[in-house]
Amino acid sequence: MDRADDYIEFSKATPTPFHAVREITQRLERDGFLPIEPNGAWSFRGGERHYVIAPDQRTVIAFAVGHKAPSEAGFRILGSHTDAPDLRLKLNPVSEGCSVTRLHTQIHGGVLYRTWLDRPLDLGGMIYHLKRDSDGRVQDDPETGLPALERHLVRANKPIAFIPELAIHLDRKVNSEGKINPEEQLVAVLGSGEQDPLLAQLSELLGHDLRTASGFDLHLFPFQDPVRVGVDGSIILGPRHDDLAMCWASCEALRASVQQCPDSDRTRVGYFVDAEEVGSMTSSGAKSSFLRHTLLRITRQHAAYGESGHQAEAAFQASLVVSADMAHAQHPNHPTKHATSHAPQINHGITIKTNANERYASTGETSALFRGLCEKAGVAFQEFVTRQDMGCGSTIGPIVAAGLGARTVDVGIPMWGMHSTFESCGVDDLNDAVLVFTQHYSS
Repeated sequence: MDRADDYIEFSKATPTPFHAVREITQRLERDGFLPIEPNGAWSFRGGERHYVIAPDQRTVIAFAVGHKAPSEAGFRILGSHTDAPDLRLKLNPVSEGCSVTRLHTQIHGGVLYRTWLDRPLDLGGMIYHLKRDSDGRVQDDPETGLPALERHLVRANKPIAFIPELAIHLDRKVNSEGKINPEEQLVAVLGSGEQDPLLAQLSELLGHDLRTASGFDLHLFPFQDPVRVGVDGSIILGPRHDDLAMCWASCEALRASVQQCPDSDRTRVGYFVDAEEVGSMTSSGAKSSFLRHTLLRITRQHAAYGESGHQAEAAFQASLVVSADMAHAQHPNHPTKHATSHAPQINHGITIKTNANERYASTGETSALFRGLCEKAGVAFQEFVTRQDMGCGSTIGPIVAAGLGARTVDVGIPMWGMHSTFESCGVDDLNDAVLVFTQHYSS
């Protein structure tokens, strides 16, 4: 089955973590998942399906409640991250110079600078307005006592800006050196002319006035859609594969699992979390208490919890976490960047990632468990260990493993160009990811 076109549609709809949360929850609602409030009173019975969105709207936890309490049967957890390296607007982002109006940016994550030049850029994210009474005074939220806010998810849906490259005639060393200063050279051009009329036009596109906003979290991102490339159309070139491809596969696997097996003893969890690219140290990131507290609340509020005879924390010992984050495929123009025996290939199967310094959470035991899931799902697997003369990245896997004390494995599909504005991954690998993740939920 070729699911690539559906992934492309998902990618078009998810340019920011806010949009990713909306798209994921809308898809889950088609299969009976209902929202619950994070500060509400919870109670659950086997067979129910829910999701809870973190207060910052960047992370969502979805779960299909098992018929046994998680303290007895454990969780099957699949985690992926909603953020990608990108450019975000500074607090005071607008300036004029050289007869143009500019948007000043700040870097989120490990951006490949030069890939952002000469790209048409869209703008989107969240805009916040303080609620006021008829006299203009700030109103308070009746539940929290804090100033009340209106939140607006926005997107221009138009190439509103770009960052121009410098001509080679003005920098003869650009191909040999080409260093970019992000403070000075990643400033986007909003348009030619003065800022007031241009900001008015941008506000009209967004549907909300930027000039009167009380706050915002706004991202610049490539305007172009993902496309199939190669004469056989076997590779997808597009933005944010890391890690929206795994968010998509995780969401589709959870949906497929509840369709194929609506009743299960175990509680199935989809964890779609923000801020992995910057270390996860946020109120809803993997280093926060949001996941652990949510899982404990699900356990304690399960109708069968009192019958299980197990304390809530026992749920983690009976659980398996799959941390799904993209992997580095061996590059055809840089093959020596991989050890020959640990060089994943695009469209040759999902990759199990291990590291002796625990940068990945996989162990010999959990890798063996995942190989078993691959065998049961009928999909191929590959293995990745970084070269010992190179550094190794990390994922939410070790963070979640440490926070829960649960067995965890790190996996992902192989790709080229990680953290570029346009990355490459394989059509067959996307399909395999859905199959093995569905097996993880259904085992």
